Amino acid sequence: MPFFALTGVMSLNDAIIGSLGSWVTMFVIASFILTYALNSTGFTARLTAWFMSRKFVNRSPWTFTISLISLGLIVGLFLDPVPVTAFFMDFSNKIFKELGYKKTDRYPHMVTMALAFSINIAGGMTPISHPLAILGMGIYENAVGQSISLLTYMMYGVPTGLLIFAGLLLVLRIFFKPDMSKFENFDVKNVLDEIKPMDIKEKITVGAFFTVVLLWVLPGILTIVAPGTALGAFLTKMGATFPAIIAVVLLAILEVDNEPVLNLKKAFTEGMSWGVIFLVGAAVLLGGVVTKETVGLTDFIVQNIVPVTESLPRILIVVLIVGLTSIMTNFSSNVTTVVLMTGVGVSIALGTNNLSVFAIALSTTLTGALAYMVPASFASIAVLYGEEYSDGNTIFKYGAITVVITTLIVSFIGYPLALLLQ
Repeated sequence: MPFFALTGVMSLNDAIIGSLGSWVTMFVIASFILTYALNSTGFTARLTAWFMSRKFVNRSPWTFTISLISLGLIVGLFLDPVPVTAFFMDFSNKIFKELGYKKTDRYPHMVTMALAFSINIAGGMTPISHPLAILGMGIYENAVGQSISLLTYMMYGVPTGLLIFAGLLLVLRIFFKPDMSKFENFDVKNVLDEIKPMDIKEKITVGAFFTVVLLWVLPGILTIVAPGTALGAFLTKMGATFPAIIAVVLLAILEVDNEPVLNLKKAFTEGMSWGVIFLVGAAVLLGGVVTKETVGLTDFIVQNIVPVTESLPRILIVVLIVGLTSIMTNFSSNVTTVVLMTGVGVSIALGTNNLSVFAIALSTTLTGALAYMVPASFASIAVLYGEEYSDGNTIFKYGAITVVITTLIVSFIGYPLALLLQ
């Protein structure tokens, strides 16, 4: 920040406001707190026990496996990928031990890998508790002065992510041939926690969390079904951070059995990834800086890169940008990738009539969140590599295949879908 002030790009106060003081950073902090509150109630374990005990789940080994992986995707839509990955790694270990699988068997290698990949895919599908999606949306807003609603992002991210997820499952079903004979006498009830009635604290926390989620998407819904309503205008004016902060305050004030529903001190010490928060703050600032006229990056791209792209088919440009984003995010930091590739992609789109700024920003943001191959790319992949039932060679090989699937689906289906939503 002092560097930007010394070079005249912006004042130190503006740098602070544009980083730690931005709505993106505050949104990430509030999301971490709400995620911690929900996880501390045991709701994830309850949902897992309920879902995996359904009759349709246990019809066959493949039905059980796909249901387990799908559950990871569903939970990952609403919670931070790292704790969700850690939870499902622990839960799947119980299954492997109950079935009698060894650490060298292919079935646990497939399941642990697919769970981590699916949870990461979910992390790109919605902005709910997912800093990378919010980061990309913030970079777009800083560049063009227009915001992307959470509902709009989800209308793009959910169907695109589901197609990537389906592609992953299809590849595993066709090419991965694990031994599933151990399922013959398997009873899932042996690995499930007992489902007890929800206590008052859990009901309040779950109710608050999903009320906030509803308020996040409600402005977009009202824009479609009832444009011009006072409620929609109010929620849009307040922004996505408003309901999250209100929920955090209420959970901290309300008491059950003389204890607050949410212990803020524990939330700040146990539920916050401060390294991620400071990195997001710096990334938001950098993402806004790279598109400022005074920096000159946009002019450089317009003068040197855009003329080259003018002669290329639009779909080829999209494939190149998305493909480069996917490769970069799998070998470096997701945050760095989203900042750099969204900034560059937006700058290219602003300098040409051949690309949509909106569609490129959504494409690079989603793709930048999807890492599969190496531990350095994302914390949840590091968790996967550290898992005793995983295999590094399998992760890298199928991670590379999933990179190709991601690039093709985002380029040929996601980008056109974004064009329809703008």
